Amino acid sequence: MKILESFKSFNANPDDILLIHYWWDDMITPVKVLEKKGRKFLVSHKIEESKIKNAPDEWIKSDEIIDIKR
Repeated sequence: MKILESFKSFNANPDDILLIHYWWDDMITPVKVLEKKGRKFLVSHKIEESKIKNAPDEWIKSDEIIDIKR
């Protein structure tokens, strides 16, 4: 899967909704940004749009972001 080059240095803020490629079941899923530290983001799957609400919060890198929902 090709990740958009413009998101390599993406600047998300808490409460933004992002689309990421989730390793489990190889799906694209929305996540909510909880916290940012440098180029890493703590994200949550506990949002209405997610099909995997029970997944634990996880840290992702900015180059793992596929898109932002606006």
